[in-house]
Amino acid sequence: MLVPLGTLVTATLLLVLIARKVAAGETRLVDERVHRFLQAHRTRALDVVTKPISLLSIPLLIVAATAVVVWWLHHIGRNNAALAIGVTPIMAAALGQAFTSFFPQPKAPDAVVEESGKSPATFPSGHTTGVTAEALAIAYVLSAERLASHAAIAGLLAWPLLVGVARLYRDRHWLSDTVAGWVAGIGVASISILLYQAHLL
Repeated sequence: MLVPLGTLVTATLLLVLIARKVAAGETRLVDERVHRFLQAHRTRALDVVTKPISLLSIPLLIVAATAVVVWWLHHIGRNNAALAIGVTPIMAAALGQAFTSFFPQPKAPDAVVEESGKSPATFPSGHTTGVTAEALAIAYVLSAERLASHAAIAGLLAWPLLVGVARLYRDRHWLSDTVAGWVAGIGVASISILLYQAHLL
């Protein structure tokens, strides 16, 4: 339990640090440089490659896929594993809502503005947070239960990286949003892993 606990503490401290730097405008220079670099190097081929990644990272689809995994684990009698994975999207959504409600959101890089005249929430990247949390929790639990191949685990571990980079490339988030999403997702996954391990002791 020490490793996921240490990971949770580290992720929490990093997320607080990043949030403070974003609020103070200290990440703006790096964010804008990465934004300009990626947009200057966009190609039609990469647009085609990254579009399905973005579509498959829609929260509704990710939650639905997680629900299928939870149902399967419950069906085969792995209720502890099902519970640990099942609470992950709830915690990720709660964290995202907390930031949306209480954190002053930076303007999205693609300058999308809602009817209310406000930019949608960008920090941390909700897609990246959710995908990271659920992919890591599922990867750990399925590996611990010996229910997935090494290739499947590797794919789950790579998926959050691909989603975060795709969100950056498609101009939906700043670099700070995406890095914060990875960190937040790791923190949420650590809680799920702690819940899973605690039940096993």
